[in-house]
Amino acid sequence: MLVSKEVAEVRKQKFKRGVFPLLLLGMILLFVFGCKGSDSSSVRIGFVGSNYSNHMDYEFSTFTGTESNKFKAQKGDLIKPTYDVTLTKGKITIQLISPTKELVWKKDIQQNEQGMTELVLEESGWYTFLVTGKAAGGSFYLSWDVISKAEK
Repeated sequence: MLVSKEVAEVRKQKFKRGVFPLLLLGMILLFVFGCKGSDSSSVRIGFVGSNYSNHMDYEFSTFTGTESNKFKAQKGDLIKPTYDVTLTKGKITIQLISPTKELVWKKDIQQNEQGMTELVLEESGWYTFLVTGKAAGGSFYLSWDVISKAEK
């Protein structure tokens, strides 16, 4: 019986010596490859609102990240985005991205601002509105109307 206890203790020691370095290596790899830079992180505190159809409306204590909404349009259509941003801190950026991933329109906002613009779309397909917050506090409202070229 004594021999089996000694063998068990030796096996236990070998297991500890073999497993600990592997666990340490695994933790280091997770830390190095699992951590993303601050540009890709997302923080949402008190983030409430809605995002549907042609409308995005959110309030937040802190917002770092991106919200998106897609819509389909035809070449020559007119789009009228309307925005209302209230900020207590940080920055909001609104972008319109074309179906070929080109920037169509961009608005950087660092204080309370509202406005509307009109754009004639150059391509047919799915467009994307991106609203990006960078340590922002407050709210944003974004809506848009797409007027087909036949209605203009």
